[in-house]
Amino acid sequence: MPREKFDCYYNEKTKLYRKRLKDASGKYISIYDRSKSELEKKYKQAQKDIELNINIKDNITFAEYAKRWYALNTNGLSFARQKDYRMSINKHIAPKIGHMQIKDIQPDDLKQILFDMKDMSKSAQSKVVISLKKIFAAAKENKLILDSPCLSLKAGGYKPDEKIPLNNKQAETLLEAAKETSAYTFIMLGLYTGMRCEEILGLCWDCVFLNDTPYISVSRALTFKDNSIPIVSDKLKSKAAYRNIPIPKILVEYLKEITHNSDFVICNAKGDKYSYNSFRNMWRLIDRRKVQGNEKIGSYSKYSPHVKRTIDFHVTPHILRHTYITNLILAGVNIKVVQYLAGHSDIKTTLNIYTHVIENTPKNLIGDIEKAFSGYISGQNKVDDVEINEKTDDI
Repeated sequence: MPREKFDCYYNEKTKLYRKRLKDASGKYISIYDRSKSELEKKYKQAQKDIELNINIKDNITFAEYAKRWYALNTNGLSFARQKDYRMSINKHIAPKIGHMQIKDIQPDDLKQILFDMKDMSKSAQSKVVISLKKIFAAAKENKLILDSPCLSLKAGGYKPDEKIPLNNKQAETLLEAAKETSAYTFIMLGLYTGMRCEEILGLCWDCVFLNDTPYISVSRALTFKDNSIPIVSDKLKSKAAYRNIPIPKILVEYLKEITHNSDFVICNAKGDKYSYNSFRNMWRLIDRRKVQGNEKIGSYSKYSPHVKRTIDFHVTPHILRHTYITNLILAGVNIKVVQYLAGHSDIKTTLNIYTHVIENTPKNLIGDIEKAFSGYISGQNKVDDVEINEKTDDI
């Protein structure tokens, strides 16, 4: 008996095959796949599920399910990662499709979300795509939908501006501006260890070793629950984040001068760990020292008449880390060592972000080339002083 032909619709624009069928409630649902044969498999499985009365729920909206998904799947993630999911869902996704029943959402609905973000960075769009794919994958696993509408979803957007590290003069200006503020210790640690923000805020004195070969052991991080409550955890971003960072003399001498009795190297006025608002207020001390609008270096703000504007360059907490890693590379530190000190899990991260700072011009590379081949003697057919006899078959 000849095999029955499988008819389906092919969309040239999305490069997807589509087949519709009625669910147990009599409503039409669509199934998608890039391969016609795979679509047929999905279609037949869907038919079996419907025959077994595995009904696709028709009364839950995307907003309702996204809220449930977030509560069940983000516990234990870093504060920054939780914030990424919240921002993606609340700011970009829910306003567009939050009211829709999750089973009715189509690929074009999701593409519209990204289209409306066309003027935003690729990073922002990628966070939205990741959020959507995870939410719809969970919805499929829980049999709220037959298939995910995210198959062809890809982030676009522009590449963000390159982060510019501080040069030596700017670093000196920053340290001088912060000298009499509570931000000074944070900036010293950022510039001379390259630790992540959460690693600096979670640093305790039992991980600071100032004798013999001085180093800091990175083993804790401070995260924020519900956007405010500080929690110190020994669960870092990855296994590579656990590392021992040698520290230079200038930082050693400074840390020896700190006299407070807190367990935390950076603490609030009560000697306790920083809250999220405490950290933001601390960094505002630096922002107040930046030149604003048409102000000139050395001017004073009318709102803070005792604060002199001495910073005329862009600086954020993360740029301190970026500056540290850039300085290591410019100093010729082996890239694998840079990867370790930065706490990167994948060397591609180190290479992709930082190796553009290496001067790859003939003028800069000729010294390395001469050094690499300095042991070669022109005209002699020798290796390790053992003569090669081309007429023998001996190996």
